[in-house]
Amino acid sequence: MITSGKSLGRKNKTVLEKSNISMVATGIPKLDDALSGGFKTYSTVLLSAQPGVENVEFALQTLFNRLKAGDKGLYLVNNKSPDAIRALASEYGWDIQGYNEEGTFEFFDAYSALLSTKAGAKYYCENPSDAKSLNVKLPEALAELQDHHTLLVFDALSTLLDSAKSPKEILANLKNLIANARRHRATSVFLFTEWPYPDGFVRKVKELFDCVIELKSIERKVMVQKYYSVAKASWAFQKKDVPFKIIRPGGVVVFIPKILVTGPYHAGKTSFIHSASTRAVSVNRLGTTVALDHGHVDYKGIEADLFGTPGQERFDPILEMLGSEALGIVIVVDSTKPSDFKRAKEMVELSNANDLPVIVVANKANLPKALPVEEIRKLMRLPENVPIIPTEAEDLKKIKTGEPCTLKKEDVQKVLEKLFEVVV
Repeated sequence: MITSGKSLGRKNKTVLEKSNISMVATGIPKLDDALSGGFKTYSTVLLSAQPGVENVEFALQTLFNRLKAGDKGLYLVNNKSPDAIRALASEYGWDIQGYNEEGTFEFFDAYSALLSTKAGAKYYCENPSDAKSLNVKLPEALAELQDHHTLLVFDALSTLLDSAKSPKEILANLKNLIANARRHRATSVFLFTEWPYPDGFVRKVKELFDCVIELKSIERKVMVQKYYSVAKASWAFQKKDVPFKIIRPGGVVVFIPKILVTGPYHAGKTSFIHSASTRAVSVNRLGTTVALDHGHVDYKGIEADLFGTPGQERFDPILEMLGSEALGIVIVVDSTKPSDFKRAKEMVELSNANDLPVIVVANKANLPKALPVEEIRKLMRLPENVPIIPTEAEDLKKIKTGEPCTLKKEDVQKVLEKLFEVVV
């Protein structure tokens, strides 16, 4: 049950008392988990991005998810036309125009007046560069929508801040905007780009919000990868960098660009990659891999590219090269061949995996003489924090010489879940 404030009118108070909304799910993989279910209802959220990292898509995906759930939405845009936002949303498969036509979603046009053109939305501001004027018009729009839970997207805070005369004026204007959003019981998402502002200014901006999501690019090894993380949330805290990419259509997905799958000769690396992947390619001759296996995993909103290496020692230079670029490593061993465990350990060292998450797949666990997990751990001298997960063939009768076998779905899913847990 949501407790309404004293300033609310009788009608709005009744609506809120009937509401069961407590959290506002974003629909973005792993973000809702990090936030214990999503944004807290009526909270203020800052999507703070490094220059060059997208944040509009995060807001649009959240907006579309809320409209599908039955909420109302208001999208304030001051750096492009509403038509540009409609077109962008359409590229990702988000039909916000349909909700616009039925009246559950509206634009607030704070852009057209800057070009002296006709406003392209029901709500607009004649002088959008004047924060005082905006703080009058925006509450009027929110007041008309507050019979339902409303998600307000403010795109973009950076544009408004750049029009102010001083940092003091900027912060005062921002406090008023936040206060108006709270007063009208909207959950608000502000888009912000961290341009080179004066020292300490960005920190002061972030302090005004209940929740801060940071979007950034990080150079790890030889790759530049985009990540998001919950830097601040008054109701939850899980500081963790989550790699992501944005696809059309689809939107924000968690994306791990390179997982290395390696292990001794004939341990079952190709079988694992083919069983785990939605699509996979292998180059083999005489029943063994002679180049790279490559697979693409799409599992529960997380995507990853798997790269498998041959097990023979002559291919060790490939192993060293791929290991230097990977974000995680899967070591596949044959549970029935303890004589190969030493080679498996050598491959871990060659791949420079000491600072990477490692999963050990104990394959062929259903065959005679297969060793139990704890025996494998002991012989390989693996610490307790390295997961070892047994896998076995779906049907031993269907195995054909020279072809990858299909591993049991539940076994593969256990590996993927643990892999994504330790990497993401």
